[in-house]
Amino acid sequence: MKGLAWFDEIPDEDLALAAGGKGASLCRMFRAGLKVPEGFIVRSEMFTEFMKRSGLREEILADIKKIDFDSTTDLIDKAEKIREKIYQTDMPKDMADGLREYYAKFEGSPVAVRSSGTAEDLDDASFAGQQETYLFVIGEDALIKYVKECWASLYNDRAIFYRREKNFDEAEVSIAVVVQKMVNAEKAGVLFTVNPVTKDPDVCMIEAAWGLGEAVVSGIVTPDNIWINKKTNEIVTEYISEKETMVVRKSAEGGTVEQDVPAELREKPVLSDEDKKALVDVANRIEDFYGKPEDVEWAFENGRLYMLQSRPITTL
Repeated sequence: MKGLAWFDEIPDEDLALAAGGKGASLCRMFRAGLKVPEGFIVRSEMFTEFMKRSGLREEILADIKKIDFDSTTDLIDKAEKIREKIYQTDMPKDMADGLREYYAKFEGSPVAVRSSGTAEDLDDASFAGQQETYLFVIGEDALIKYVKECWASLYNDRAIFYRREKNFDEAEVSIAVVVQKMVNAEKAGVLFTVNPVTKDPDVCMIEAAWGLGEAVVSGIVTPDNIWINKKTNEIVTEYISEKETMVVRKSAEGGTVEQDVPAELREKPVLSDEDKKALVDVANRIEDFYGKPEDVEWAFENGRLYMLQSRPITTL
């Protein structure tokens, strides 16, 4: 299926358009030997072909033109109706069969299904969090369902409004989807390769919490916060929070759930000294690789550190 490709199969010159911002970054890190869980890209061309074959493309472009952007209610209502059209449209058999074939190589392991917009994670515009991510997806039918939900999330109200504010042409916007082996993290968080508070280029900032990184990214927990000098490994400042909530795997059937952090872990530092050194090493490697400050999502599973995403720090 030409609309699908493993992380090491898309030529560099095609990455931005085929894989979207998140997908392109993961492909580059995977090829560079950074510890990125294996996966494949549902290329943006497949979404475009789906929209074309279903007749939805022109219909949705017309729907967007009818939105009253001065009315939040109208924006939310019309965006929801657009997404519903995608949910209710069957994926063509050749596309669904291709997804089944690629998913079979995971041998039933849970996967993360992540949206990756082609206008996402640019140096001067961040679409982070505007499209959807689904974790611990298990089974062919669930994969097909959530790929479609990622496609539909291109048209959530915030994303449509943001693209209008940034003068993106809706006719040119597309979306890829990352399907990646799930990391069942014991601890996870975010790494800024340059301190975004002080803008000190020699100091990285780490935010860490128990369980999956979604607790940090979504703001449901106050994470540990550590500033470390990247050249000397000296801790500049360290704040250990009381971490009351964590996000973990829901059940054998998949999905995630919020639960209370065990009492003995609530005020315990998430990261060991070895963890901190490993993250500082990643900060240096990723900044050298990209040549600019990056915002990195990371996770530890069974003591192994994985990179889950990297994007430019637009606030700098």
